[in-house]
Amino acid sequence: MRPDTGAQRGKVMSVAIAAGELPPADQVAQFGAAVASGRLRRRAQMVYALLVGLGVAPLALHLSAGWQAAGLGVICPGAGFLADGGWAVLLFPFAVALMFAAFASWVLMANAVAPLVVWFGGAALAGGLAGGHIAPWAPWATLLLTAGFFAGCSYLSRRTMAGEAARRDARAIYLPAAMAAVDARAVDAPAAGEREMSPADLASLRYALERGLQPVDGFAGFDVIEQFQTSSVRYQIDYLLWALQLSQCYYTPNFHGYLNQAQRNLIGKLTVPMVWKWWRWENLLGNFSFNLDPIAKDNIMFGGFSSNHIALYTALTGDERYLEPGSLTFRWNESIVFKHDLRTVLEAGRKNQREAVYAPLYPCEPRLTYSACNLWGQMAHLTADRIFATNHAPKLLHDLKPLHMSEMMGIDGSPHAGRMTALGIRIPVYTCNHVAAMWGWMASPFFPDLSRRTWAASREECVSFGGDGEITLAAEAYDRIDTGNYKKSEAGLYAQFLMLAREQGDQEVAEAILRKLDKDFGRVERDGVVSYAKASNVNNATIIMGRLLRRFDMRGLLRDGPPPGALSGPVLAEAKYPDVLVAKAYSDGEALELVLYAGGAAGPQKLKLGRLRPGRSYALAPEGLVFSADAQGGAEIEVMLEGRTQVSITPVRG
Repeated sequence: MRPDTGAQRGKVMSVAIAAGELPPADQVAQFGAAVASGRLRRRAQMVYALLVGLGVAPLALHLSAGWQAAGLGVICPGAGFLADGGWAVLLFPFAVALMFAAFASWVLMANAVAPLVVWFGGAALAGGLAGGHIAPWAPWATLLLTAGFFAGCSYLSRRTMAGEAARRDARAIYLPAAMAAVDARAVDAPAAGEREMSPADLASLRYALERGLQPVDGFAGFDVIEQFQTSSVRYQIDYLLWALQLSQCYYTPNFHGYLNQAQRNLIGKLTVPMVWKWWRWENLLGNFSFNLDPIAKDNIMFGGFSSNHIALYTALTGDERYLEPGSLTFRWNESIVFKHDLRTVLEAGRKNQREAVYAPLYPCEPRLTYSACNLWGQMAHLTADRIFATNHAPKLLHDLKPLHMSEMMGIDGSPHAGRMTALGIRIPVYTCNHVAAMWGWMASPFFPDLSRRTWAASREECVSFGGDGEITLAAEAYDRIDTGNYKKSEAGLYAQFLMLAREQGDQEVAEAILRKLDKDFGRVERDGVVSYAKASNVNNATIIMGRLLRRFDMRGLLRDGPPPGALSGPVLAEAKYPDVLVAKAYSDGEALELVLYAGGAAGPQKLKLGRLRPGRSYALAPEGLVFSADAQGGAEIEVMLEGRTQVSITPVRG
């Protein structure tokens, strides 16, 4: 359990929030103040003190042995079996192990019922097994065990805090220069209209396209293991959508066709029962609720994440189908159906923001509030302002920053996994370098200064280069597991660092990571599709994102969107996949520029255009042809694809 980090720091944070100010990132006293968490910990301590009082009462009142044994079991899980004596003592280590397993199920599956059942069920069982009297040494053993447990927690907390304090002090010395170096190394993204995917980029993107273009109920190429934790199919869908939406925003904003279809199929997969029915158990065991609706409460990792990609699809394409009531339907059975759309999902998110203990941070799953989740799950509210002409983002940005700094970061300024909401303590798993990197690139649209600071620290402390230029990243325990399939691999670490390096414009690190991935992570090219055998589906998708990303692209994707011509100019409406691979599709509002590759043999390919001016004449280059748009603004053309094929469609003047 993590103690408060100082009343003075908490006071400073409270004053800053009350004054409506955003504390600058270089004021490190703001980090880890844990103001709200401190209150929750004190409440938990008071509840435990009451339980101790209840446990001691049977001893003080000289009640029966059964009540005394049960009371000791309330003070310390399993201690009642020590009071029973005899063979029942053997149940004590079993009860302790079961309690640790129950606590793990709370952390991993939001199963808040399990610890309560094991704790108080064990106390009741011990009371039932008691004889005429309890073992006289049992109260003293209970006292020593309880004191030892809290002493151990205190030691671990002090050790954690000492490590963070040392990093904080070291960073105070090197970070100013390190952050200046971040800016000096940064390479700006190309201007709108200048970007196109290389053949290598297209081969990588095809990994996401082929999973998106299969039928909605198909999951070939997905890692289907379990649906509660980090390998869940929902996260794989989300990362595949990220990859496709980045490609559309920056490289092919004026291409719809199979790119839109792949996104719609992936969004449709979110409604497939396998992907969301796990919520029944988490809501029941975590919120003690029978509500089956996966959108309604404390589920930012599903409703929040999904809303981000649905909002991005709407904003990138202008397709408003997900604004229609019932366009996102979750069918439990013939009689239980939850009909949602982008508006209802966003409103559910805002309701959760208002009601949460850490408002506007809200639980990713019942009683667990994760740090990175509360960036990803809040992103839709940035994009939605563009869709609905609302102004929710400024207040959200204002409120989120101090909460992240206080509750979701350590005193060294590094993000940790998050908090067990009811206890106010840190979630005791997942904190590692790859989570910090993930938080870093996700923070860019919200808090650019904190994203930059996170990269400066990560680059200084975790990145090293060998004499041959090969990159090595410092790995902690959780960095060595691919959380997308639970296999031993550092793919997640390298993929997330690739993302953060790209977002901060650090091409040296990004290109070194791509070389490392090709060399050490089982690069496979099959039928024109590139993937990595030593990476899960999630991390293969993340690598695609990292290939395509450039400086501040995540910020631009969410805060600005595609160039204006994406929603007003001509589009490549249809092309055949994989015969036609679209490396660039860009319009200034009048003309359309395409760069195409043949996915198979070279030859002629038919393309359908849309959003042309009805009846207007257009010139097709390099063919040198002139054609006219039909009454609906559409046209069909044929182009010869051979190698890199550049095509332009321009309105004929006069």
